[in-house]
Amino acid sequence: MEQVKLSRTLAAGASYHAGVGGIAPDGSVTSAQLNTEMVSAYNDAIENVKSTTYYNTSMLLEDHSDIALDNMSTAIDALVDATATFATVSAVAEIASEADTVQEQLEVQEVVSTTDMTISEADVEEYNTALADVESYAQEAAGFLSASTNTSLTSTSDQWAEENNVSVASYSSVTYDATADILVMRFFSQNSEDYRGISFHNFLSKNFVTAEDIYNTGIAYGG
Repeated sequence: MEQVKLSRTLAAGASYHAGVGGIAPDGSVTSAQLNTEMVSAYNDAIENVKSTTYYNTSMLLEDHSDIALDNMSTAIDALVDATATFATVSAVAEIASEADTVQEQLEVQEVVSTTDMTISEADVEEYNTALADVESYAQEAAGFLSASTNTSLTSTSDQWAEENNVSVASYSSVTYDATADILVMRFFSQNSEDYRGISFHNFLSKNFVTAEDIYNTGIAYGG
């Protein structure tokens, strides 16, 4: 508030002059006082800040879609690392199947004998886990993104948040389960001073693609 800033300036000036015998004229300091109109305008501005939505459900879901995409990228990197062992084994197996002469077969045998190419349980676990993570994070990313553009869902959530005095930014968890097609969001409620949640079931059924779609798109873009 400009008046409050001005009050500090005038008080400092009056204080200095008072210390050296300078008498402040009437109104020279009190001109920074607040009147009813100023207070009303200030309180209205505060209320506007309180009621303005700076972060809504759509933004929250978009942010979580980005997080899931980052996690999926990490999972894909882990999958690539996990497939390195299998790629080596596959390559050697192909060479062995194409070895026509005794010399070639002996050379392949030498490579296999001197290099550990066995697939361990740990290798399989690493591979399976990475693959499951890719699928899970892909589902989350798509689910959150689709939900963020579903105006029926986001408007319902925003209205619920307003009615329960909940700030969307105060979320504690946001999850999406593609198997059950259920989105769950939990927030801190200032009314009850406790965590409350809202969930949506079967809102994204039209956004599902088929396993064939996944495969064909993978062939087209990933090879």
